[in-house]
Amino acid sequence: MISRPKIPGAIGAGVLISIAITLAGLFVVVNYVNLKPEVTDDFFFSSEDPQFQYEKEISKLFMRNDGMIVISASGDIYSSLYQDRIHDLSEALLETDGVSGVRSISHGPNDLDDAVKSPMWRRLTISDDMKSTNIIVLLDEQTSNLMVPFIEDMVYQFENDDFDLRVSGMPYIVELIRRSLIRDIKVFSTAAILIFGLIISLLFRSKGACFGTLITCLNACIWTFIATDYLGIPVGILTANLGTIICILTLSHIIFMTYSWKSACCALTPLIPRPRLWNFPLRLFFRKQKDPSSLPSFTPVVEALILTFPPSFWSMFTTLLGFISLLFVQAKPLRDLGASGAIGTLMAIIAAYTVYPAFLRSASSVKQKRISENKIAVEVIQRKAYEFLNRNRGYVVFAIAIICIMAAPGLMTIDSDPSLISYFSKNSQISKGLSYIDRNGGSSPLMIVVRSGSGDKIVSQKTFKNLWMLQEVLERHQSVGSVVSLPVLLAQARKSPLGFLVSVVSMDALIDILKRPEYDEIAKSFISSDGKYGLFMLRMTESYRVRSRLEIIDEIKELVLAQGFIPEIVGGIYSLQGHLAKLVALSLVNGLGKLILLFALIGLIISHSLGITLALTISVALLPVSILGLIGLYRIPLDIISAPASNIAIAIGIDAMIHMIKSYQRFKDWVRVKEHLWQPVLTAMFVVSVGFGIFSFSSFPPTQRFGLAILVGSILASLTALFVMPLLVSKIRLGKSRSIESKVNV
Repeated sequence: MISRPKIPGAIGAGVLISIAITLAGLFVVVNYVNLKPEVTDDFFFSSEDPQFQYEKEISKLFMRNDGMIVISASGDIYSSLYQDRIHDLSEALLETDGVSGVRSISHGPNDLDDAVKSPMWRRLTISDDMKSTNIIVLLDEQTSNLMVPFIEDMVYQFENDDFDLRVSGMPYIVELIRRSLIRDIKVFSTAAILIFGLIISLLFRSKGACFGTLITCLNACIWTFIATDYLGIPVGILTANLGTIICILTLSHIIFMTYSWKSACCALTPLIPRPRLWNFPLRLFFRKQKDPSSLPSFTPVVEALILTFPPSFWSMFTTLLGFISLLFVQAKPLRDLGASGAIGTLMAIIAAYTVYPAFLRSASSVKQKRISENKIAVEVIQRKAYEFLNRNRGYVVFAIAIICIMAAPGLMTIDSDPSLISYFSKNSQISKGLSYIDRNGGSSPLMIVVRSGSGDKIVSQKTFKNLWMLQEVLERHQSVGSVVSLPVLLAQARKSPLGFLVSVVSMDALIDILKRPEYDEIAKSFISSDGKYGLFMLRMTESYRVRSRLEIIDEIKELVLAQGFIPEIVGGIYSLQGHLAKLVALSLVNGLGKLILLFALIGLIISHSLGITLALTISVALLPVSILGLIGLYRIPLDIISAPASNIAIAIGIDAMIHMIKSYQRFKDWVRVKEHLWQPVLTAMFVVSVGFGIFSFSSFPPTQRFGLAILVGSILASLTALFVMPLLVSKIRLGKSRSIESKVNV
């Protein structure tokens, strides 16, 4: 037996090169890469998406200004002090750069009584409970996303105990989401990476392994950010947590590699033989190895690389395909996540197998052998935990099966179309303010472009009555808070004596008057230049919605048709959110289904066994059924930020399962496989669970849901890989053996 050379714990050239590359990468990222999350009003879809084309069509037909903020002011609305404060706040807002207009009871109607009696101002400025009025702030489109902090400062200055101010509007909501993402990136992503390094240090008791883990994960993130920025992929609502996801993908390779290295350090005989150089790749992936005692051994680091790279490659490949599948959906955030995740998956394995080995070479194999012999406290705890689970593996399998069976009905009740209010904590002032505004007039805009069923102009003496009936029918719908449209505008204009006389002669003449600059050209916002199309602007309520947005939109279309008009175009944030929710649901069902089939094919290629492939497929399928089923069972909102959690959990599960399948090809015994891999599998579960568990402390509910879903998924994935899949393989093979035996007996 040939003795192995002892590698001292000195810093090698590879470590110094890795540190230099890291510093250079950090310099590039800090100075040239934009890492600020880009969350805009149209973050649901890109301008090239088919659904967003409807928004462009509406903008061509009508003059639009969607950049508006609604400030709800509660108090004694009939008191002179209240009305003076509304006037002062409106004036202060008008003097602010970037504000193009203000509408309130002091800036529009003559006074409060006029607003109450007015068809238009009543709908725009007075709440349903008559306890508050609205200040509508129109913003310049170019600077709308920059105005929110100034408006917040203004609200803070004017607010007091008897003058309660609440803010809503898409620019405001988008800004709050952006702030939450930035805060989570700074706090929780950084904390997760530090926790990952601390846990690795405690488990491996090696400064080289700990420092190497941090440097490797950092390089994977740096290279990904540089590549995505070069390709023009922005940091958006889903890619904000990309750094943590990349760290998880990198850590998986590192953990299995480190445990293989520790095993090689402590082994008395080589773990693998030395294949010949010219057929090394073929032997590595496809050919069976010869008796290890007949060939000289590698160094521990090289043995670890050769043992872990084949399963790591296939794990990377399955994860890569999962991200690539997102590139073909219409929703822009999902496409960005797919592109960024695919790049990150490649960078993770490249960093793990180019940067981290240098730190293992600098670590002392003699020290690792001594540590393994002495059994540190963490490993003792790990061993006891595994022995407990292994002794009770029947109960573990039974518990997973019960969870899956109980969660399955929840798949039918998944709320993949939550309101924007669910993005904020129920007990927060922001959520309470948004809910109040939503209940009193609606919060989410929906645009309905209608035309006459007869092909005539949309407005005439003949059609005005039908338009007004449509207005009233829409307002009575339980999901509609308020409606502003051309008939409301015309009814307001007809209140004046001159307007009534003009409308008697010609409705077109009245519309022409409302298109003049002195009336802010308001008619251009509700009727097209050719007079064939009219716009109904609905503010939809979200607080008590129990059905999908698209179902509600279909109902509204039927109401339009029933009044003799055709709903030509439907747009607005409400519609975009509805279509995005549909895409998320389809990607979950179709995407996960295709991924499971794809994983089955890869499992067949790796294992060359139908039985193992079937067991792998069933084991992988248990994960999304359990995770998504539990989400649906407990009515947890599945927003677009938390939706990819099931995909990440599957990637964790398939990683462990592929490593076990490759080890089974070497040992041909599940007992030895589990004895060899239980520690890296449980370590990966522990690291991922703790790392993503800290996201539950976020004040941003989507981040909380994202972290908790991965935490549950990682635990299920690891236990399924260790106990469910080997049991299924044994049962399938036992069934085959009995079938063959019965045929022989016959």
